[in-house]
Amino acid sequence: MDFIEADARTFDSEKRFSMIYLTGNAFQAFLSDEDQRALLETVYKHLESNGMFIFETRNPLGADLSNQEESIWGNFIDKDGIKVKVTGTQSYDSSNQIMHWVTFRDWGSEKTTSRIACRFTDNDTLQRLLTSRGFFFENQYSNWDKTPFTPLSPSIISVCRKKHGA
Repeated sequence: MDFIEADARTFDSEKRFSMIYLTGNAFQAFLSDEDQRALLETVYKHLESNGMFIFETRNPLGADLSNQEESIWGNFIDKDGIKVKVTGTQSYDSSNQIMHWVTFRDWGSEKTTSRIACRFTDNDTLQRLLTSRGFFFENQYSNWDKTPFTPLSPSIISVCRKKHGA
């Protein structure tokens, strides 16, 4: 098995695949329209005719997109047996559909801060984006157990195909 580290927006290979998938809400790491289009163009280029593209993303209608001051998110015991207190904030930029999370981890003697940003693309926009890039939908689910998707599902699992002959 070969592992290749590359930017999914610009990756280029002669290989074509029958299926490409993204998990862990990786689609949300593409924070702009341009990034999402570039990703989908790369996926489309690397799929065989009629190939499948399957991915998950959080559904903005099923998510808490409120702004929140620092609050307790939980605790964990690290590899050295030290209890770590975890707190964080969230701030939603509605004009760009991007949630910004800041996570604070407190070991007592040491503190760390990490940041993450995720784009929340609504299902109608997602469907328009995919069909405009040559994909058609086979199905959508609310989780990996194939529970039918509803407008308020927390996740959108999209099962798409590259149009036959394309």
